[in-house]
Amino acid sequence: MRLLIIILLFIPSLEGLPQDFQSLLDSALSSEKNSITYFNEARKRITTGDDSLNYLFVKTRRAFQDQVADSTLYYGSRFLEHSNIDKIPNKCVLVSRWISRTQLDLGVYEESLTYAQQALAWAKKANDINAVAYQLADIAIIYHEFKDFAKGVEYGKICFITAVEGGADSNHKAYCLNAIGINFDDWNKPDSALTYHFKIFELDPVPDSLDIKFTFNNIGNTLMKTHQYVKAEQYLLAALRLAQKGSNYYSLAGAYTNLGQLKTKQKNFRQAKIYFDSALHYSLESQSLEKIRDTYFDLYTFNKERGTLREALDYQDKFYVLKDSIFRTERLKTVSELETKYQTSIKDKQILEQHTELKEKEDQFNKAVMVGVFLIVLVGMLVIILLLNKSRFKRKQELLEKELEIQLQEASIQAALSSQELERKRFAQDLHDGMGQLISSLRLLLGNIDSDSSMESRVAVVSKSEKIIDEMQKEIRGIAFNLMPQTLIQFGLVPALKEMALRITSSGQVMVSVISFDVPERLSEIQEISLYRIIQEWVNNVLKYAKAPKIEVQLVGHEKELSITIEDTGKGFDTHVLEQGSGNGWRNIMSRVKLIQGELEIDSSPKRTGTTLIIRVPLEGVVKERQVQGKGLKNTQ
Repeated sequence: MRLLIIILLFIPSLEGLPQDFQSLLDSALSSEKNSITYFNEARKRITTGDDSLNYLFVKTRRAFQDQVADSTLYYGSRFLEHSNIDKIPNKCVLVSRWISRTQLDLGVYEESLTYAQQALAWAKKANDINAVAYQLADIAIIYHEFKDFAKGVEYGKICFITAVEGGADSNHKAYCLNAIGINFDDWNKPDSALTYHFKIFELDPVPDSLDIKFTFNNIGNTLMKTHQYVKAEQYLLAALRLAQKGSNYYSLAGAYTNLGQLKTKQKNFRQAKIYFDSALHYSLESQSLEKIRDTYFDLYTFNKERGTLREALDYQDKFYVLKDSIFRTERLKTVSELETKYQTSIKDKQILEQHTELKEKEDQFNKAVMVGVFLIVLVGMLVIILLLNKSRFKRKQELLEKELEIQLQEASIQAALSSQELERKRFAQDLHDGMGQLISSLRLLLGNIDSDSSMESRVAVVSKSEKIIDEMQKEIRGIAFNLMPQTLIQFGLVPALKEMALRITSSGQVMVSVISFDVPERLSEIQEISLYRIIQEWVNNVLKYAKAPKIEVQLVGHEKELSITIEDTGKGFDTHVLEQGSGNGWRNIMSRVKLIQGELEIDSSPKRTGTTLIIRVPLEGVVKERQVQGKGLKNTQ
């Protein structure tokens, strides 16, 4: 009897869990401080595919609610990838809408429009008239951001007609009218804009003021454009009071911006600055690149109007840098970044599958323990303890292996992200230091031309302007080459390396030569980009640290592999420094070599001159270039 009591004390309790799976997700969505804890606990209890989808849905909703763009896009994409539109159309509509709104805030308008149209199709499939109206209004707003106001008005009118005929509620009809009004407003048709904005107050029933606070803001903005400043201030102050009742930073930024513009037009610069300072604060809090960009431009205009030109130029630079970033950053991601995200998605999927498998094993183990209670009486305490120790050891080993795998994965991701961030900073700096200054110079130069200028002075200004434009063209070509050489895309690795060598050699400080023999005409896309970036990074390091007068790059194709040798005549170094260093350059090289399943060797010493780097990459299914006559050796210096 004592033996049985002792045994039962060792059996883990399977009852008394604090919350079920859905309750944990509800708590994760509503909790202010313990959201992560609830999500982690809910993830441990995923047992079915429906549980996984519900988990991803709530994660996406919470991320969108907290305005965390990366998490919204990541979890939302995974949800849509694995969901069944026929079973849960309403959830698919919401997730597509959240992704669309997030992409709109990031300035990625093409992706925003794609997800908005997808959400519209699913809303129609779900036969939800309010959701259909909402998506049509969203599409009209996206076209407004595209500056395609005619298309925006067209979709806004389709939205209102659909909402009226389908019996949508007043709030969604107001969204449609608002979309029409803001497109007319920025289309420089204020009378039409006011007509549609005031129609919102004619809806039956009239929506609650908090639900249509944007209407007061838009009416005030349009009245301001028509110089009706007294009426405009009344509506703008009403919009501000309504925005302050909520916690929408985007709406607060818009309200303060419009009041700042109004006071600027009234030459009340002191009050205007107070409003603009608040607008900038809430724009940054909203994390909306589009709103931050517009606020920078408004601050540029304000400072220019009141005569503080230095501050005006500072905000003008910030505006152009952010404007270019919005339209180009997402389109200039490298293949390496895409591959990293793809591999990360696969790893996360594997972890989720392994977690489900562990859950099933855990359930089987618990059942085995319950059966073991009866077997323990027969086989004795020794067998029970042995089995438990063995099981615990096995689980501990599995957890340790998984933890190590996750740490390695996180380290790889961190290195890739750090590299991408450095590249973005360099790109922004190039635009700011090069193009920004040239544009400012051109603007100041052209500003010297007025009606009293003589013909000789105008000709001189035009001549100087042509030189600046030539410099701008060279600057753009240099930036484009650093981001992704067109020669690499169109003609392959060897021509791109030769172009790079010619650019470096033309500086007159070092001679770089590229020699190729029996190299395939084209490699796979990932091989060409990875090898080009590896060679570019290594050559840059040689130029920076080795001070070599000559660098030679040799590419030799074999039956099953490509061999690349980079030799320089500069200072040698201790190769152990690379492994112990904290920089991202060497880690990026090793990451790319691993990505294309290559091998790398370095021969160097601080006691002698010269360093040799050898890279071997397997070749599969590529067409070899035609060998030249004689030795078949091609050399470009």
